[in-house]
Amino acid sequence: MKRLFILLFACVTVVAACQKPVDTACPSGIPADPVISAAVAQVSSDSIRTWIEELVGFHTRHTLSTQTDPERGIGAAVHYLVTRCETWASRAEGVRPVPVVEVIHYPAGEKGGRYDRVLQAPQVMVTLPGTKAEREILLSAHIDTRVADVMDSTSFAPGANDDGSGLACLLEVVRILSEIPLEQTVKCLFVSGEEQGLDGSKFMAARAKEEGWPVLAMINNDMIGNAQASGTGLVEDHKVRVFSESRNGEDSDHRQLARYIRETAQIYVPDQEVKLIYRNDRYGRSGDHTPFLREGFTAVRMSEYCENYDRTHQDVRTENGIDYGDLLSGVDIPSLTRNIRINLATAMSLAQAPARPENARIANARALENHTVIAWDPVRLGNGQVDPAVSYQVLYRETDQPAWQSLGTVPADPALFAQTFQCPLSKDNYFFAVRALSAAGQPSLPAVAR
Repeated sequence: MKRLFILLFACVTVVAACQKPVDTACPSGIPADPVISAAVAQVSSDSIRTWIEELVGFHTRHTLSTQTDPERGIGAAVHYLVTRCETWASRAEGVRPVPVVEVIHYPAGEKGGRYDRVLQAPQVMVTLPGTKAEREILLSAHIDTRVADVMDSTSFAPGANDDGSGLACLLEVVRILSEIPLEQTVKCLFVSGEEQGLDGSKFMAARAKEEGWPVLAMINNDMIGNAQASGTGLVEDHKVRVFSESRNGEDSDHRQLARYIRETAQIYVPDQEVKLIYRNDRYGRSGDHTPFLREGFTAVRMSEYCENYDRTHQDVRTENGIDYGDLLSGVDIPSLTRNIRINLATAMSLAQAPARPENARIANARALENHTVIAWDPVRLGNGQVDPAVSYQVLYRETDQPAWQSLGTVPADPALFAQTFQCPLSKDNYFFAVRALSAAGQPSLPAVAR
């Protein structure tokens, strides 16, 4: 009867029995990939400081600032980003598919709001094509800056942290990945219009949906370089927040991506702690991940643990002994360097991982049994055949805990229509998931067993 029951749920099964969960330094048991480790080591604090200094030098990058002045305004900043990225892209020829650098304009101001005129606002997209290019990983940051008056497009608005820190992250990713071939595509979105209401990212999210971009994950980097809180003086330079929304319970895809980032940091950047914040964003605030989330894509926001409101959206000045304004002096370069390394490692890991298994389920959900059988459909190649190079890792966690832990692995079996894993843990006490592993051990996003 038991064999018949499993057949009804899984068609054909291979049952792997486990004795106890794996106990490793990283709870999920994923080893470091030497290629990713080497790339992470290339992230340069000196380069990061240079990028931010040069971005601050444009005086303001306000969405409504000049697009024709060669030294000031958003036009000069866009030209700078394009020139930098095109230089790195040219080095990719013969090493990996050549990156594509595009300036994209979108209509802004037609509905009023934080605009005093209608214009075509510029932003930049850099596509690092994958050798397979079946899926896309998006990283974003915003170009534009502001002072206290959101309509002031001429005053000094350095934007060193908001969002020069995010721009520096994307520049480092483009610089390093231009010469590293990856299986899946990474896109870096340097958007504008964030301070006017996320207009640049709204345009890109709508375009992604209309054109059917195969987006696996979107990570927005906005203010990832401050370490000290205003008011309280709290310093948290070894923590970073990842915000993730869930409308359908704790195990949304957004939450799986956030946990993936946290796990990746444990492996490649262990001295930077990723704090999982289970909400879309901060109170009364929003970021460029939100339009992608609203269009149905898996999206999260990375942001510093402590914010300094003396610097954010402030006119540059000194008042009562307090320095106001978003200057480079307020950016903690070592902390920012670690946050950029987390972005790079996560993008590379996702770009080298197999597709996520489909139809993960608890096969004996209705049976009154104390063991649990997890079943899933195997990952298939483009020709429909089961991918023989993929193995599977079965995960579990207690219902009040954030991190997945490993129960064990199952090799792919091309003869099976479905695969299963049996363990002596009660389905009533735990959540379960399964993910695919590449031959080199890179994990896909987890598929939660429903």
